[in-house]
Amino acid sequence: MNTYHLDLNDVDDIIPELANHFGTIYTEHLGEFNLNIPASKGEGNIKVINFPNGIGLHTYHVKFKDDTQLRLSHLQVRPIRFLYCVEGKIDSSFGQFEERETVHEHEYLIAAPKDSETHNLLIPEEKEVVICYLEIDRLKFQQYFSFDLKELEPIFYELFSDTEATKRISERASFSLRTAESIKEIRNTEVTGFPRINFIGAKALEILSFMLTRFKRNDENQDKKRLKDKDMKAIETAVEYIDANISNTGTVNDLSKIAGVNTNKLQEGFQVIFGKTVNEYIRDIRLTRALNILSTGNKNVSEVVYELGLSSRSYFSKIFKEKYGISPRKVLSRKPISQKLKEDKAEK
Repeated sequence: MNTYHLDLNDVDDIIPELANHFGTIYTEHLGEFNLNIPASKGEGNIKVINFPNGIGLHTYHVKFKDDTQLRLSHLQVRPIRFLYCVEGKIDSSFGQFEERETVHEHEYLIAAPKDSETHNLLIPEEKEVVICYLEIDRLKFQQYFSFDLKELEPIFYELFSDTEATKRISERASFSLRTAESIKEIRNTEVTGFPRINFIGAKALEILSFMLTRFKRNDENQDKKRLKDKDMKAIETAVEYIDANISNTGTVNDLSKIAGVNTNKLQEGFQVIFGKTVNEYIRDIRLTRALNILSTGNKNVSEVVYELGLSSRSYFSKIFKEKYGISPRKVLSRKPISQKLKEDKAEK
């Protein structure tokens, strides 16, 4: 097993430290760090971006040749991590000899080491692993509150008030497809530059909201509408099919057959998880894709309508404006400043 002990003085140190251990280089643009895994170690990449509100977003899409353990030691910051496993599995432990806790696909873990204790992440060899975690500097995060921390509900006060890291936290729960969808939107977005950074920041807060809501439900044991695991798997199958076939998703009846449940169960599952009907979910996924494509300026409205499997340009324009408050044509007409500067320079 390859073990890398990372002594981190600052939240931005993890990618440079990993690059040093791996004997490779990394890139940084607008505060987003990117490290491609060298072929000698495996394949994939790790991306990290930290925001002024104390929230950092770490995404791993990796496949290591050997078992790989990252021993994270923060020398100044006392972080709490909200880790979500999108694909594969990962082990979490603390200190030197603590028992490992395995986080499987679509499970999440809220973890915080005690002061002077390492948080260890073990990624198994030859397994494709996709994880995303929010790393929160609790002290900095508090400074962005517009209210006294003591106004928080007790369950959240306990999570965020321990800025001295006097207690260890390790709470695991399963299945949060809403979280998975937000992570997928981050990974699939075609938005670039400064708009990308703002998009990721907003999605990071959305992911945190989903995780805190699920954590509260688990703690209070009030999740009365929790679906059975087999029904959750069926919803996951439907979601994956929709994502891969957005231009031709078929009818709800078609999707229910693919998922292996009846239409009523499928609709119930989408309402419980996403608060939407199946068709509303498909519509919103199409609109999100449309916004990303149009923002790049590489395709016109008609091309986007065709690519997303919509038959009516006027209907698309109507629902797009209802959701975003702006017409598709106006999004397309808003060229990036850099592009405008290039065009102005060329004219001169």
